[in-house]
Amino acid sequence: MALDSKKDTVSGADLLKPSSIDFETLVKLSGEAIIVIGIDGTPAFISPATEQLLGCSIDDLKGRLNDLVNLDETNPDAELLHQILSGKGDPSRPLPHAELQLKSVPDRLVWADVTTHILRDGSRSPYGFAVYLRDISRSKELENQLDAATQTDSLTGLFNRRAFEDNLKREWAVALREKTHTSLIKVSLDRFDQLAEKFGKTAADECISKIAATLKETARRPADVTARTGTSEFSLLLPRTHEMGAETISAYIQVAIQDLGIPNPDNAAGNGIVTASVGAACTVAEQTGVSEGFDFILAAAENCVTEARRQGGNRVKTVMNVLGR
Repeated sequence: MALDSKKDTVSGADLLKPSSIDFETLVKLSGEAIIVIGIDGTPAFISPATEQLLGCSIDDLKGRLNDLVNLDETNPDAELLHQILSGKGDPSRPLPHAELQLKSVPDRLVWADVTTHILRDGSRSPYGFAVYLRDISRSKELENQLDAATQTDSLTGLFNRRAFEDNLKREWAVALREKTHTSLIKVSLDRFDQLAEKFGKTAADECISKIAATLKETARRPADVTARTGTSEFSLLLPRTHEMGAETISAYIQVAIQDLGIPNPDNAAGNGIVTASVGAACTVAEQTGVSEGFDFILAAAENCVTEARRQGGNRVKTVMNVLGR
């Protein structure tokens, strides 16, 4: 090893040779969160960045590695990482490479981009795992905000048409597979254009917002979906709801909108206040292999709204369809 002739110290050039570089120090200085763990689950190294990511000390982390992965949702990569951190990892199985949620402290979840590698000795026998964790919480937050912006109506905060149809498509597939009832309610405000022309955009927006709040309170189950699907049209998706339930909720909506007492002098159907034509369709498949798409129930509900309007508005029309008979 070369020495500096004046100070008898190791030269910088020699310190930069691979055999002289202190790689552990470099890892500790980096922002990469790294966990090195034996096949049996014994932690060998946890980088300081892991402390920052998960909000607790290295000593505490060593005692909770087997409870680090959020397993609330079915995710094969999450289960694989959990097994590795619990000392049950199988080097012959696929390695987790995914965006996963980890349990931080205090009681919260953080998103991390997880990459895992097998560590092998000179004879190529596996002796451990190296788990790399990159914090992506901020990017996930922005992603969720963008996703929400593309799925919600800016005025009411309800789902928009695109999001409604995505949910309907998914629930329709479940209903056909499990042969459960699905109900869809369409709500169309009577003579809304006349209200907007007479009172202006601000009054029209206030009317829409009040009705949206009423509808949101009506469909409150976790699986229910309420959306603004047109300028003066709303749609409610009620999975696993029978015909009687759809009829009851539709009748309630028709009365609740009228009871808001929002002025609309040109609406003769409501004696000068805002009313709605409501159409509800309930559908169930009696057997598998039904070919109708989700647009079947959508069209059925729209036909009911059209009929309610044709008969003067401010009324409810419903239909029940059994597929596969």
